[in-house]
Amino acid sequence: MNSPLPPFDPQVEDSWFVVAPSPASTASVSGAWRRLWQHNALQAIEAASEGLGQPLPRLGAAVQAHDLNRRLEPRLFARLAALMEAMQRGDGYAVSDLLQQWLLDPPAAWSNTRLRSESIAAHSWEAPLLQEVRATQVKNVAPLTLFPLLEGEPVMFHAAATQALELISLVDPAMHGEIDAHLSLIKLFVGPGVEGFSSPKAFGAIWLQVPQPGNELAWFLEHLVHEVSHLHLNALLAFDPLLRNPNELHQAPIRPDPRPLFQVLHGTYVLARNCRVHALLAERWPELRLEKALQGFQEQLDRGVGVLSHSMQPTPRGRLLLDSLQQQAAG
Repeated sequence: MNSPLPPFDPQVEDSWFVVAPSPASTASVSGAWRRLWQHNALQAIEAASEGLGQPLPRLGAAVQAHDLNRRLEPRLFARLAALMEAMQRGDGYAVSDLLQQWLLDPPAAWSNTRLRSESIAAHSWEAPLLQEVRATQVKNVAPLTLFPLLEGEPVMFHAAATQALELISLVDPAMHGEIDAHLSLIKLFVGPGVEGFSSPKAFGAIWLQVPQPGNELAWFLEHLVHEVSHLHLNALLAFDPLLRNPNELHQAPIRPDPRPLFQVLHGTYVLARNCRVHALLAERWPELRLEKALQGFQEQLDRGVGVLSHSMQPTPRGRLLLDSLQQQAAG
């Protein structure tokens, strides 16, 4: 790490910017996303080393040598985000503490191929994100409340999530492949106000409200596709801004309050994915009774596409994505 890092070249492909998942795009996007993490991590470690006046050759070498063919644990993204924020604040103590935690985390544990489900608030790296979500204020909506499971067991919920993934794999292998490429951790909580969320700051994890008894399978069929689609779109946004007016406020397709247009794009994109998968599931297994949910998704998708068609100022690749959304909505 004594020589300057070469510029990061993600080799972005136009074929990524369509709403339908595909094995080729999943492989390319997930690989580019992990290479971006590695590049940013090496830059951050080098900057921290210079700021602290202490070489960090072991950590830099571990990041450089890590196998990027495997999905990274969410804490690696969370740790990098926290380190960069601490350096921006000029908080030397936080920088040192975060680097120490990273050095004690064996590189062999930075990747994991097994999907896990657990309560929120199980790890220290979650704290900033939970604090941010709990502090969110939505007009005319009750405060968001997220509580850990405490003595509740996530086992039954994990079984429902696994069953949902099996059904998705049978009707939409491409969507299942995208979920498998991105998702490594399901964080469960109780409390009203928010059904689920995800963040590129902890890429690979999704946070989901515990489903109501008897609704477990339908819950995960919807929300696994929904949240992983958010993750995939966040990865795309790292390589192209997609729209030139991201902060204009417009009516969102899902939430009751006006939202910035980039969030309208997010909502519309995930609704298109939910429509796709639910239509396939409903056709294969009518006994799942997904028609009502599918109808709701379709109505919301139409609203979102209408807002984007009228108001979005797309980049060239944003135009490709918008065309794809319009084509799906039309039918």
